[in-house]
Amino acid sequence: MPRLKLTDRITWAVLGWIFFNLLWLKFVDRYIPQWIGAAIATVVAVLFVLFWPRPQEELPEEEAPEALKEGQEEE
Repeated sequence: MPRLKLTDRITWAVLGWIFFNLLWLKFVDRYIPQWIGAAIATVVAVLFVLFWPRPQEELPEEEAPEALKEGQEEE
């Protein structure tokens, strides 16, 4: 699975929400009301934003020990 930033996850959640509701209107609206489809799409979109893998944070190079060594050499 690709790792997405928060803004990317929100964008895809909104697009998925719209697509889901359009499919609901086309195929399911005759049997089940649209507001149920909107509620399902909202729950799925929120779960998508919350639980999709986040980008791995780059680990900073270990600068602290080097800075300490340089500080000790100057004294």
